[in-house]
Parts: sequence; C-alpha cells; structure tokens
Amino acid sequence: MKKIFFLFTLTFFLISCEKDYLDTEPENSISTEQIAITPAANEALVNGIYANLRTFGVGGTTRHVDYGHRGITAALDMMAQDIVLNNFNWYIFSYNYQGRVQTSDRTSLIWVTYYSVIADANIVINGLESRDSLTEEEEALLGQALTLKSFALFNLVRIYAHTYLGHENDPGIPIPDRLNFEGKGRGVVQGVYDQIIPDLNRAIDFLDGFSRLNKQQVNKSVAQGILAKVYLETGDWLSAASNAEMARSDFGLMTGAEWIEDGFDDISNTEWMWGADIDSESSTTFASFFSHYDSFLGGYAGATNGYKLIDARLYDQISDTDMRKDAFIAPGSSETLPDYANTKFVDGTNSFEGDYVYMRSAEMYLIEAEAKARLGDGTAADVLFNLVSTRDSGYIRSTSMGDDLIEEIYLQRRIELWGEGVSWFDLKRLKKPLDRSSGNSNHKDFGKIDHSAEANAFRLQIPENELNSNDKIGAGDQNPN
Repeated sequence: MKKIFFLFTLTFFLISCEKDYLDTEPENSISTEQIAITPAANEALVNGIYANLRTFGVGGTTRHVDYGHRGITAALDMMAQDIVLNNFNWYIFSYNYQGRVQTSDRTSLIWVTYYSVIADANIVINGLESRDSLTEEEEALLGQALTLKSFALFNLVRIYAHTYLGHENDPGIPIPDRLNFEGKGRGVVQGVYDQIIPDLNRAIDFLDGFSRLNKQQVNKSVAQGILAKVYLETGDWLSAASNAEMARSDFGLMTGAEWIEDGFDDISNTEWMWGADIDSESSTTFASFFSHYDSFLGGYAGATNGYKLIDARLYDQISDTDMRKDAFIAPGSSETLPDYANTKFVDGTNSFEGDYVYMRSAEMYLIEAEAKARLGDGTAADVLFNLVSTRDSGYIRSTSMGDDLIEEIYLQRRIELWGEGVSWFDLKRLKKPLDRSSGNSNHKDFGKIDHSAEANAFRLQIPENELNSNDKIGAGDQNPN
C-alpha cells in the first residue's frame, strides 16, 4: 500500500481562474510539513486531484484505456450487459473478464488511480485537521478533500468487494490511516462505509456556502449526490431519497431534444453536476472517452470499428415515443454504422475535446424514485414521471407498486444512464446475474459470457503488485479467481 499511496503525493498542479476550466501544469515537489502550513499548496494539491481524474497514464500504465475516472467507468460498463463491443478492440479484457485477474494491469490501473486520489486527499486532510481553526477557504478545501477521498473509497469498495447489503462482514478494502501510509489489511465492507458516511456528512458541512469556480470542483451538491449513492448501496432509503433531492435542487433537466443533440459533451449542460472540462491542453486524444465511444470521431470507435452498441434486448424495451431511442442506430437504418451503434456520445468539438460527465441530476431523480419506491412512498412514481416525461412524450405515470415499480425504475436507469458508468455497479447492488446470451442477444460470440448473481467474477482481484508490497494482505486475502 505504501508504494501506491506515495505514487502521486508529491506531484502538484497550478490553477488558473481565467477560464471555466482548470488549467494545470506540474509544479515543484514540496514536503508534507510545508503542506500543513501553506494554504496555496493545499489548493494546488486538491486541484491536482481533479486533474488526475482525467489524465492519461494516471493509473501507471501506457494503455489507451488509462485516462482517469471516465476510463475506469467505461471499462466497468463493458463488464455489464447493456453495451456490446463491436469487435476485438480496446476494452476487450474488461468485456471478457480477463482484466479482473491479479496479473492484469486493468485491475492495477483502477487500484492506483483511486488510491492516488486518497493519498493526495489524505495529505490535505491531515494538514488542515491539525489546525486549531480554519478559514472559510480552508474549510472548503477540507470539504473537497473529504469528498474526493470518500468518492475514491466508495468506488474501490464496490469494485473489489461485494455489495454492502448481506456482505457487511465480508472482506473490504484497505483504508489509509491518516497518520501514516503503512500498508493496511482489508478489514470488512462495513468498515469502509463507516469511514465514508461520516466523512461525507462532514464534507457537506464544510462545503455549505462554498461557491465553486467551475463544475470540475466538487461542492455541497456533489457531496450530497455521492452520499445519496452511498445510502442507496447501504439500504438507507430515507437518507438516499433526501440527499438525492437536495443534490439535484440547483440543477435542471434536459428536454428530449437536448438529450439527443448535445447532452453529453459539454460541462455547461444544465443537468451536469460534476465533470471534467477538456480542452486542447488537457485532451488525451486517442486515449480518451470519445475516442472509444464516439461512432463518428476518428478514434478507436470510428476509425477501427470499435463501436459500442446497445444490447438489442434493451433497445427493444425503449418506447418508440422515447427520444432516447434515437441515440442508437435502428436496425437496417444506416449504411455506414452497424445496427444498434450508439450516437449518444458525440464530441461536438470533433477534436477530442469533448467534456466528461461524472454526475447528472437525472441520476438523482432515479435514486430518489427508487428509494421512495422501497419505502412505499406514493410519490416515487411522480419523481420518475417528472424525469421520464421530459424524454418520452408518450410516457404515462406508472401505477405499479413495490417490486414492479422498482423494476420499472431499474429499466429507466439502464436507458437514461447507458454508458455513464453505473450498469455494472447496478448488477452488483441489485444482485442480478450477468446475462449476455439469452433471447435476442446481439453480443458477439467472444462476449457471450454469463455469470450468476454475486459470482466471484463480480469482484476484481487485488493487483499482484499490492500483494507483493503490502504484507498486511496475503494470498489468502485475495478475491477468488
């Protein structure tokens, strides 16, 4: 763990406020002692975390799938069933589950990316929490660091451990000690959430009144959104619903036309709560999300036919009055693109400078609706209607209740959030199987892989380098192959 925690802790970045994005450049290294007494250094380190979340090679590899958080969520989506990989291309080792084993750099790049976030956030947290008092600016930095650390821990525990409910005492993930960076054991799943939830609640308090420079920074709404996702995972339905509702309160919803025309490449979008603003300086060209997902851009999707298609079975469940269906090529309707190819993710800049979305208000509506449905709250269908009716002119308020309503909400999650990094997490959280073979499946033969609910395959193995460098995790602590 020590090796990973220090990997990026001494790389810092400068911030320019002249634009709506973070313009970052490497700066000289400084010590942790200096961090504790230098507000500007704390700010630079927090901004460096934001930069690392969309930087090529941050996971320690030269693979063109190693470009930060969005690259990881794209890979995890490929491990679910709603996206079909058109040919043997990048993400194949996620798609066919070979990348989950301990010797694969696909699992190590995830581990390194998120633990580097935690390492840098810990330095800020340690320094600021050692003070007797904080300024408003320092409180905002502490709130951001706590949010980013919690965000990384939440992703890690969902990737390397089982879902929370029913597995509270199963092996979790190492939690970095704030006082040192020595290797830690795995502990249990609940222990990780016992760290995340209080830290996010503290972050929300520290971020109250903080006005961020741009949507690349987390603020109170983003912290509430992450906490809503955490509570949905742990089954605290009331807290999930209330945090989701509060999180989305400052954000609007796109119309169906906006969803189709320009909904997923511009951080200024009214629905976007958090994301990365990509420009010519921060673009990672071929090693980027749009290179892999834009069917028209000259990247891996468009130039090498590595198209990302929607599962035909999911496509068939989308109403013909739903404008979101137009984000996929109808069978037999194109001479240049394969059936079911996605046109949801299109880089309007046509130069690998499309922005990355991390969180949207639409997801908050879906969290709120599901949580309320599980509580038996009759307004759950109203929340769902308020979202779906903006996309589907023929949508009628659901009269379903209980499990039927929950399944309807799940279907809307699959449609609305397709390609946004939630589908594999949902399979795990809802304890559903991976099914790529049944019915009218259009998955290729090399991708027709099925796994039973909660199979070992739903947990990535801890990277081999971590096993070799952390004596607190032995071979017997590894997730099964």
